[in-house]
Amino acid sequence: MEEKIVKNVEKENINNKFQLVINFLQKFFLKVISILIGIIGVLSIFITAYFNSTYFDKNEKTFFKCDINIFEIIIVILSVFIIILLNKKIFKKVSSKILLILLLIFDIFVFFFWVKTLKLAPNADQNKINKMAIAFLDGKLGEYLKTGEYLFMFPYQFGLTYFVSAIYKIFGRNFIYIEYINILCSILNIFLIYYISKLLFKNEDVQKILVLLLIPFSLYLMFLNVFFYGNIIGLTLALIAVLFTMYYLNNDKKYNLFLAGIFISLSILIKTNYYIFLCGILLVLILDIIKKWKLKTLCIIPIFLIGYFIINLGYSGLLKYKYNLELPDGIPMITYVYMGMAESTGMSSGWYTEDLFEIYEESNYNNDLATKIAKEKILNRLQYFSENPKDFYNYYSEKIGTTWLNPTFQTIWVSLPGAKYTTNPDYANYLNYHQKILNMLSGEYYKIEEYIFNICQIIIFIFSAIGLFIDSKDLDLKKALIPIIFFGGFLFHIIWETKALYVIQYYFILLPFSAYGLNEFSYGFKNVLNKLIQKLKDKKEILDNNKS
Repeated sequence: MEEKIVKNVEKENINNKFQLVINFLQKFFLKVISILIGIIGVLSIFITAYFNSTYFDKNEKTFFKCDINIFEIIIVILSVFIIILLNKKIFKKVSSKILLILLLIFDIFVFFFWVKTLKLAPNADQNKINKMAIAFLDGKLGEYLKTGEYLFMFPYQFGLTYFVSAIYKIFGRNFIYIEYINILCSILNIFLIYYISKLLFKNEDVQKILVLLLIPFSLYLMFLNVFFYGNIIGLTLALIAVLFTMYYLNNDKKYNLFLAGIFISLSILIKTNYYIFLCGILLVLILDIIKKWKLKTLCIIPIFLIGYFIINLGYSGLLKYKYNLELPDGIPMITYVYMGMAESTGMSSGWYTEDLFEIYEESNYNNDLATKIAKEKILNRLQYFSENPKDFYNYYSEKIGTTWLNPTFQTIWVSLPGAKYTTNPDYANYLNYHQKILNMLSGEYYKIEEYIFNICQIIIFIFSAIGLFIDSKDLDLKKALIPIIFFGGFLFHIIWETKALYVIQYYFILLPFSAYGLNEFSYGFKNVLNKLIQKLKDKKEILDNNKS
């Protein structure tokens, strides 16, 4: 009996030491992420990535300007203190819910105004989705599945195509309905990030600051609502999955995981980039299993994946049995890895190149051969970088800079008409009549917008870093989920093809930590100020006593 007790004690001691190691690694990892976010914030003070695009010339080539703008830094500092002042004084008696409702009402009008006024039809890949959705309704999708055609190359785009076709079937074949859904999802995203923040930080002051930060961020969403590509809709579904995961971490109720699996799968079907959210959720669930270290916790991953597989199997079955449709394999994913490191041709390092098509055509659309060619190219490129470390540094510093240091995150760029302005006289005349819109896209108003975005970028990254660094000592896994997703997105776009537009969702989910960081900063500043005032009072009292 005594021997059994000793063994149990030894086992418990080993478990305790193991838990200490895991806890240390979690704290360390979160501090590393906070430092990374802080570096982006500091660099954004001195470096700005930008496009030389106009409303009639939609160019994606990114440039940098390096300047230490003292006036801008002063504006950032003043903005921070205005946020704190509004929160502490003016909004002291107003609840965050009231502020959120007022913001949402305002945003609904602004978002609808922009979509209705701009009237921007989908172009490039967006237009392919639009045309495929109509072809699907007409039973002519096969044209896009022929060898070398769009859906043959990119079968993962069918999820969004199917969604668009369903909307068209209900409301009519007009692209504007998808942009209206973008608006509704943008409103939902604001609500969801607020609700997620309430789960993370049970502090009313943090929620008020979050709503204040969401005011300028609404400008990003306004421009992005015309983007006919599933980014906003996918984000809504991914945030719901994050919310259900946090519910599970709060109350251990397994059905939350099942629902999280459903919503993250739907998100990925709309936009495959949200695999990063899936990986983040899985990693946090694995950490939860390790920390609890109980046999019954081993079932949580299967429960989550059941929801995920139900949607995927249902989707595949729907295509096969209702539409007699089997999607091809498409371009191998490894070719995207090569594109993310290929020599740039026209655009910035790591952005889109024609290598995808060239590799697939060279292989005569054979996936095994295309994979082999891509691997050889990757090895050759790695060999080149190992022999030319300066080029390696220049390439990836440009790739990371163009991705994270563009304060607009390409949202204004997606609203640019480009070729539609030069090839469609009626639309050009319409825009010429609305000069204020043109000014917002590349005129005087644009400069103001870019300035607001730059201030917003500096504040959000720097105070997210502060908030996360302070909060990293808290071992609640709910608070690790968002930083892990952010870090996953950061790593993914170093390896994969990149764009500033592709990372705005990771920027958006930092808002709760930025609000928390601002709130903690305000408390710290207040304490320092009170101590300074007290010291001055003490010195004055000593001087008065000496005089008397």
